[in-house]
Amino acid sequence: MSLREKTLSGAKWSAISTLTIIGLGLAQMTILARLIDGHQFGLLTVSLVIIALADTLSDFGIANSIIQRQSISPQTLTTLYWLNVGLGVAVCLALVALSGPIAGLLHNPQLAPLIKLLALAFIIIPHGQQYRALLQKELAFSHIGMVETMAALAGFLVTVIGAYIWPLALTAIVGYLVNSAVRTLLFGYLGRKIYRPGLHFSLAPVAPDLRFGAWLTADNILNYISTNLSTLTLARILGATAAGGYQLAWNVAVVPPMKLNPIVTRVLFPAFAKIQDDTARLRVNFYKLLSAVGLMNFPVLLGLMVVANHAVPLVFGAKWNFIIPILQLLCVVGLLRAVGNPIGSLLMAKARVDISFKFNVFKVFLFIPAIVFGGWYGGALGVTVGFLAVQLLNTVLSYFIMIKPVLGSSYRDYILSLWLPFYLSIPTLVISYGLGLALGDSLPLGALLALQVAGGALAFALSLALSRNTLVVEIKRQFCRSERLKTLLRAG
Repeated sequence: MSLREKTLSGAKWSAISTLTIIGLGLAQMTILARLIDGHQFGLLTVSLVIIALADTLSDFGIANSIIQRQSISPQTLTTLYWLNVGLGVAVCLALVALSGPIAGLLHNPQLAPLIKLLALAFIIIPHGQQYRALLQKELAFSHIGMVETMAALAGFLVTVIGAYIWPLALTAIVGYLVNSAVRTLLFGYLGRKIYRPGLHFSLAPVAPDLRFGAWLTADNILNYISTNLSTLTLARILGATAAGGYQLAWNVAVVPPMKLNPIVTRVLFPAFAKIQDDTARLRVNFYKLLSAVGLMNFPVLLGLMVVANHAVPLVFGAKWNFIIPILQLLCVVGLLRAVGNPIGSLLMAKARVDISFKFNVFKVFLFIPAIVFGGWYGGALGVTVGFLAVQLLNTVLSYFIMIKPVLGSSYRDYILSLWLPFYLSIPTLVISYGLGLALGDSLPLGALLALQVAGGALAFALSLALSRNTLVVEIKRQFCRSERLKTLLRAG
């Protein structure tokens, strides 16, 4: 199978598994938001935010280092395996020791036992990380999708059943641990057919991996700060309920694109790595990727921004109505972050994560005052406005600081790749808003929301059908070819 065929197949399987996982995640979040009170929901979200930092530290970029390498010996893999396991144990112990001070810093003593329980995940997760990386390196996304879907389903069932019996944050944490355990066991089962770690350990051969991982980890820590400082600031200033509401809006507007984008970027990272020395080819494919990511995200997020005032009370309940303006602003944040996501795959493929790290240092110096000042003077809405302002600046500067040094001067291509999904999404914005304005007082909330969503989706579909853009025509041709193949196979 050619690289192109493997890439397309990988994208398909990633799409199936990621959409399933996102659907389960949104359903779980909706159920929890309705079943447990705002304070418990806030405790859960703050706990998971803290664990996200520990997760970044425990991997140390080792999985992506394995993918980036053109070839790697079994001895090196074995050393990296035990290094990953050792880091996981160290992070677990550190979290247990620091759980009390962290809870005190955030003025929420109830956080301490939740953090201690979540820390157990770092004993479990490292045993499957390397196997997942090896499967991804070979573009075996059907196996990865199967494992991650089964693990997500197991965690979902445990969480939802537990929440009906005990409506506490603790039940979701137990579900998270079940998800981690199932994922690790299944990756271990599949991965050990490819490679089994021995007892070898030598740091000298893995020095390049550690350098790559150090830059990537430092970059991820800065990304973590810029992403999660808002929630932690609100938890300290306004308490768990405000932090939970902000995080609920974040999970609706920003997290789905963050998980959907790897349908394309996770598949294309190893593909980019294989053509890392052909800059012209890499440039063409990168800007196609940027437009494709925009086409996935722009219509959904712009549409969500328009229907948020109807979606929040219907889906999550009237107690969360205070997040409506936050959700609308975060839709724009999610859109900007979505189009910035592919840059990471480009820099990793060229082993230039140092550029991203330096840029993120600059961003953090902007994010911290913007978010803290916004939180003190404007609460959750002030934090959101501060985040959005910095994200807008980041989108403008990212071309000059991260893209141009790797791909050369191509600003016109950058602008056009972003303009395409925006102008194709304008009919969605207009139709959804118009329907809400015209029928807002004459239909039940559920019927109105359904009509707005259907009208917006139809408008975008027509925009695609009528478009003569080269990339859109290519996407439609690939889709039609796939449908004809399915028809022939069914007929045969």
